[in-house]
Amino acid sequence: MPSATATRTADPALAAVRTHQAATRRAEVATLVAVLDWALEHTTDDDPHTVTFGERPLPLGGVGCPVIEEFAAYDLAAAMGMSTDAGLGYLGRALELRYRLPRLWAAVLDGRLPVWKAGRIVESTMRLPVDGAAYVDARLAQAVSSITFTQLDRLVTEALARHAPQDVAPPADERHAWLDLTHATLQGHVRLDALLSVPDAMNLEDALQTGTSRLTDAGCEEPLDVRRSIALGDLARGEQPLDLVTRPTRDLVVHVHHDSPDLGRCATTRSPVTVETIRTWCGAAAKVTIKPVIDLEQHVHVEAYEAPDRLREQVELRDLTCVFPHCRRPASRCDLDHITPYSTGGTTSSDNLAPLCRRHHRAKTHSPWTYTMTTPGTYRWTAPSGLAYRRDHHGTTPLDPPPAEPAEP
Repeated sequence: MPSATATRTADPALAAVRTHQAATRRAEVATLVAVLDWALEHTTDDDPHTVTFGERPLPLGGVGCPVIEEFAAYDLAAAMGMSTDAGLGYLGRALELRYRLPRLWAAVLDGRLPVWKAGRIVESTMRLPVDGAAYVDARLAQAVSSITFTQLDRLVTEALARHAPQDVAPPADERHAWLDLTHATLQGHVRLDALLSVPDAMNLEDALQTGTSRLTDAGCEEPLDVRRSIALGDLARGEQPLDLVTRPTRDLVVHVHHDSPDLGRCATTRSPVTVETIRTWCGAAAKVTIKPVIDLEQHVHVEAYEAPDRLREQVELRDLTCVFPHCRRPASRCDLDHITPYSTGGTTSSDNLAPLCRRHHRAKTHSPWTYTMTTPGTYRWTAPSGLAYRRDHHGTTPLDPPPAEPAEP
């Protein structure tokens, strides 16, 4: 029997886990330092409040942080494998930490404060004035390892009351009702999220219970959750009392999917749904419009600058989102961009149009960002830094830089 005082051998797998975790933390700090080094080279003295159609200075951190060149920041976000919004958020947090919270920045550099926790802290301090941020920085410097986010919130509220009482606002009204109409299931269902006042919620619950009971009495045998969903739809149509006969109240536009006899698309959801679901919808619609099938492989060309509806729909269905690296804004909310500008001979056609959200449309128009369509739905982007990306339906893929040309003898 081994002695109780015998030395135990460390579990090699756990030791490897700890080693890799430490390496990951060091890499996160190194990335943060590299991002801030990059930021120093891309600051601008332009007024961030100046409204322009071209590049706009970005004040990403709190008051006192450097202002960053907009289109260069898009380059950074793409290089980090992030969407533009996520990249700007990361950069703003890095600037806030480095320039307004020096004690916490030192704690990050020496490993006492993890990068992820520092990011959570600076999200709370960005709205503080310079004195308020310094107050939080000083108070947290000795407790970075033990502070809870509840304590942090109280500390930030105290800093606002001390240094910017005029900015202390009553709690925002968070009530909302949100429908995800752009992502329907194959059965034609979409998600609903809402936050109601207690009286409104109680009234809605009473109405749903009443509607569900009426459906049950009328012979509906669907599960309770399904009956509640049906009752909510009946309430939206103003159908009182509720019954099993749906009266046509809404127009419906349907495209039959060109490559599958079992799928179609509703013009509202843009998501594929089963033909059986569409058949049910048609029975409940006041007007049904069947549009010609849009062939995504067909080449459409018009002799005009503006794209007609059919060409726009073809491009939107082909690409689905903005085609800038890592952007996911729905194509239906984007501009149609002439890849080769119309003013320089570019055509208004399937192979020269792509959806770009307004932000990335400006970047393409007013900066060195360039792109080409290599095949329908696939694009090669080149950033101002020279980094290149392929954007297709699978997402964004970094491309190796082109080989350097051999030096002349």
